[in-house]
Amino acid sequence: MSDPGDRLAAERARRNQARGAFDANLAQIKTDLAARGVGGRIADQAGAEVRGAVKEGLAVARESKGIIAATLAALGLWFFRVPLITMVRRHLFKAADPAPVQED
Repeated sequence: MSDPGDRLAAERARRNQARGAFDANLAQIKTDLAARGVGGRIADQAGAEVRGAVKEGLAVARESKGIIAATLAALGLWFFRVPLITMVRRHLFKAADPAPVQED
């Protein structure tokens, strides 16, 4: 077995090595944050995600032109349903009415 003093020295050496690596990483993070703040990084990340979503949406739209056209047509019919129904009713009732009879 190893001597407890040797083991303690080895553990301290590993601890000091890990602390040195941690301190180096922390210094690098502080340097990076000084160059570009957290808010700027969040804005950059959000902008990148939005650009990615727009690209994905455009790719899907290019592949699904028929579906998009049908959806837009259905929405157009829905928004103009009242004038269209009124126009159809007038046309149908006008054709169904008999010609007025003139009395002498």
